[in-house]
Amino acid sequence: MDLFRIDWLHAVDQGVGADFAGNAFEALLPKLPGASKDARCHVLNDKLQAFYERRGVEDRIKVLKPNDFKRSTPNSPAKLKGCSAAEVRALIPFITELAEELVDDSVPVEAAIKIAAQHLMHCYQALAKSSAASRQEALYFSSRDFVLQYHALHLAGDGVAFRCKPKTHLFLEMCSLPGVDPKSCWCYRDEDFGGPIARQSKMRGCWKNLTAYSGHAFDLFFMKNPVPRIVEVTT
Repeated sequence: MDLFRIDWLHAVDQGVGADFAGNAFEALLPKLPGASKDARCHVLNDKLQAFYERRGVEDRIKVLKPNDFKRSTPNSPAKLKGCSAAEVRALIPFITELAEELVDDSVPVEAAIKIAAQHLMHCYQALAKSSAASRQEALYFSSRDFVLQYHALHLAGDGVAFRCKPKTHLFLEMCSLPGVDPKSCWCYRDEDFGGPIARQSKMRGCWKNLTAYSGHAFDLFFMKNPVPRIVEVTT
């Protein structure tokens, strides 16, 4: 682990977080009013948009549809799909609020969903600068308690929902490493940089290989940007 770091974006935002969001939405959707799944999802989307407005969230899902967290196969657990990592991050507090609103604490499975959401939100809160003093302890205990609830939900369910995946183990490993701040090594900036580079490298015809794409990207960069001037400053 001296050379490699686990990336929060892929392990949590697009991994554990997206898995939990999809399973939680699937479990809580029947508790919303509506005669059909589409109607209940419409209510869910209205609650989500209201949450965005109330919290001033920038990374928003425009419309949350049933297919966004539909099981791809009967034997595959639900997962939130088609969302960016930042959009998933912004959903965790919403799921916590939704669970607090809808969950019946006298039903153990429902109570476990609410507790799991709270623990995962605590993991995200531990990333803030204000949590630096207690970050390691908060990440360790909150990540562990989240996974314990997640696994218990799987055991209590249909054998498919809330199934732990390899990224769950990466999540625990990352949160258990001493002295590691996930924000210091996540690849949000690299992912953002990849989009413009991919668009600039796009081309028609020619051999599609790494050399051609790289050369095309550099050629366009040279065409669109002036050559930097090196000026000697004397004092």
